[in-house]
Amino acid sequence: MNSPKNMIIDTLKGLAVLVLFQLLGEGLAQILPLPVPGPVVGMVLLFFVLRQLPPPTWLISTAGRLISLLSLFFIPAGVGIFFLPEALQQQWPAILAAIIGGTLLSIALTGLILKALTRALLNNE
Repeated sequence: MNSPKNMIIDTLKGLAVLVLFQLLGEGLAQILPLPVPGPVVGMVLLFFVLRQLPPPTWLISTAGRLISLLSLFFIPAGVGIFFLPEALQQQWPAILAAIIGGTLLSIALTGLILKALTRALLNNE
């Protein structure tokens, strides 16, 4: 069993790796004319690295901790909605339509991609 000191060191190593890939992504996004934010580029880089190398347990545990706290990252945005100026509050039908439309589109695309990947997987077997 890990001691608290080892758990802290493992968490710091995991955060360092995640921040490093974010910085790499930011650098590439600045150098290359990519229409994608730097953190997304960094996440794609990390994905390709982890496809080649097995992820260490300390990185898995750090990512798991961050995912378990993910809802906390949305609290500032949720609170900010209550303090929108009058002009933005008048746009609530458009905002609501965008949220509902985006959600439905995401669900539909996820279903289509899952269907295509399942079909491809079954054809390869």
